Amino acid sequence: MILSVNLNPCIDKSVSVENLRLGELNRVTPGRSDAAGKGINVAMAVKQLGGEPFCIGFNYSENGRLITNALDRAGILHDLVMVLGILRTNLKLYDTATGLYTDLNEPGSFVPEDAIADLRFRIRRRAERCRFVTLSGSVPRGVPENIYKTVISDLRGMDVKTVLDAEGELLREGIEAKPWMIKPNLTEMETLFGHTYRREEEIIEDARKITAKGVNLVCVSMGALGAILCSGLDVWKAFPVEDLDARGFQGAGDAMVAGICLASEKGLDLPTMLQYGAAAASASIIQEGTQMCTKLDFEAMLPKVKVEKIW
Repeated sequence: MILSVNLNPCIDKSVSVENLRLGELNRVTPGRSDAAGKGINVAMAVKQLGGEPFCIGFNYSENGRLITNALDRAGILHDLVMVLGILRTNLKLYDTATGLYTDLNEPGSFVPEDAIADLRFRIRRRAERCRFVTLSGSVPRGVPENIYKTVISDLRGMDVKTVLDAEGELLREGIEAKPWMIKPNLTEMETLFGHTYRREEEIIEDARKITAKGVNLVCVSMGALGAILCSGLDVWKAFPVEDLDARGFQGAGDAMVAGICLASEKGLDLPTMLQYGAAAASASIIQEGTQMCTKLDFEAMLPKVKVEKIW
C-alpha cells in the first residue's frame, strides 16, 4: 500500500482563453473542476494504475465533502483530519494563443497545532501497514515549513520508504531528514541551489550533492527535456515521448511519483522505475484539467519511453 500525504487540498478549476489580455474583459471557454492537491493526485494516479493507495491529510469543514466525495467515487480509502475553514480553489488558466499556463492559487485555511499533532499520529499509525509514504505539495497557513522533515523523522526506523515532492524551505528542510527519494522539477532545483542551469551536467552535479547527504534517489523532472534519476554515481535519463497531444500539465509530476513507487513496489530496477514514472507523467499530460493518467494510456506510453544510462 502507498500512503499519500496531502496537507493542502484544493479544487482545481481549469479554463481556457484565447490571447489573454490583462486589464480587459476575457471570455473563457467552459472548463472543468477537479478535486486536487498533489497528494490527492498521487493517490488518484496510484489507484488508476492498479495500485493500492491510502490518502491522509487535512480537510475543511465548510466544503470538504468535495474532496471526500471524489476520493470515495475513486474507491480510495482516506483518513482526513477535519479543521474549520474553506477548501481553497486554484484557477488554472490556459492561453490557447500562446500555449502558456497561468496558475492563480489560493492559500489554504489556517490549521491549528492540535490538528497537526493529530495528523502526525495518524500518519505513524497508517504507515505501519504501508510500503511507501509520499509527502507532496504546499502547506496551509499554520503548518510549519519543517513539517515534512518532522514527519520523515517520525517514520525513521519503520520499514517504509519516504518520497518527498515539495519546493522551497519545505524541500530544503525535508532533505535534512534523508527521505528515500525526492522529486523536484527544474525550477525547484534551481531555487534550492540558487542558480540557473545551462547544462545537464550541472543538474547531475547538484543531484549528487543531495545523494551525498543520505537521500537514496533524486529524480528531477525537466518537462520537455525529460527526466533524470540519480542514485549517486549512476544516472539515468528518460527522454520525452514525441508528439504528445498535451492537454493539461497539472499533476504530471504527481503521476511520476506514483509510477516510480509502483515500479519499486514490484521490485523493478532503477531504469525501469524511471520508465514507469515518465510513462505515467506522459499519460497524465494528455488528460484535460487535473485528471490523472489512466492505466490504458500508461500501458500505451510505457514502450515509447526511452531510458538510457548517461553517467
